[in-house]
Amino acid sequence: MTPSAEPPPDSAPAPEAAPAVSAPAEAPPRRPIAARLLSDRAAIGYLLILVATILFSANNNLAKEAYRHGVSVDTVLVGRSWFLVPLLCLWFAARRTWPAVPRGMAGWLVLGAILFSVNGWSLLSAFDRMSVSLAILVFYLFPFMVGLLAAALRIEPLRPAMAIGLVVAFAGLYLALDTEGELHPMGVVLALVSALAISGNILVSGKLMRHGMSPVAVAFWMVLGSSILYGGTLAASGGFHWPNSTTGWAAFAGTIVFICAAFVMFYGALNFLREARTALVMNLEPIFTIVMAVALFGEAFGGTQWLGAALVVLAIFGVALAGRKG
Repeated sequence: MTPSAEPPPDSAPAPEAAPAVSAPAEAPPRRPIAARLLSDRAAIGYLLILVATILFSANNNLAKEAYRHGVSVDTVLVGRSWFLVPLLCLWFAARRTWPAVPRGMAGWLVLGAILFSVNGWSLLSAFDRMSVSLAILVFYLFPFMVGLLAAALRIEPLRPAMAIGLVVAFAGLYLALDTEGELHPMGVVLALVSALAISGNILVSGKLMRHGMSPVAVAFWMVLGSSILYGGTLAASGGFHWPNSTTGWAAFAGTIVFICAAFVMFYGALNFLREARTALVMNLEPIFTIVMAVALFGEAFGGTQWLGAALVVLAIFGVALAGRKG
């Protein structure tokens, strides 16, 4: 066995190779703000519901303008409901589903459709008798009515935030409705009836959804039922009353297009946001409605009324935020 040769004593060890320095990785290109927003589900949801709220507010004011040009309340209601039913049918056809009714819920569904119809007729009739801004403020008592009815029916206890919000909202309404000549008692009654009807509809809809119905399915049956009921009121009132001017036709068409687009965006937002967040943004509707009514149609709104409107909106947002934290 041959011994291995040793290096000479004066030889130095071979120097270690210097570690390779890797080139710095290039940062990924920064995406445009629009691309980042479109990839954020929450951002898409908030954008959809914000646009839907603006469209709902525009629809309120356009309905008022349509009345000024000869259109009847029943014509507006039938026009938009008969347009919405096929639209929702297309929704279910695209998803290859059908909105089945849970067993034992048919009676509740009929009650919900009647309340939904009363809500639509009463609110649009209120617009025909008083300013849109004041009618929508009275109508937006419905979140508090829902809380009171839920407590009375032992569905949910009455929270302190709800009670405080109700007091603040009533104080705001007292200031907002302090106007001369513009206030119509029957208009106030109709707006209150509308608020009470939609409150009952919300409670019934909640019961239906707890039995497995989706929000879109509930909406479909409500709109279908209302289209039948509105057809009956239209026949009783003497049939269609069409616009008598180009402006009237534009306003009438706008109510149909805007309400349908708002419905699509509203239910689209529910796919990206939770119901509570969607409802929170919807509370901007009184603000948008009032601003549009003042800017587009010159509705009178003094300093005291602005203060009252602000109190109502703050009460609505306060109760909604307290509900999210609770």
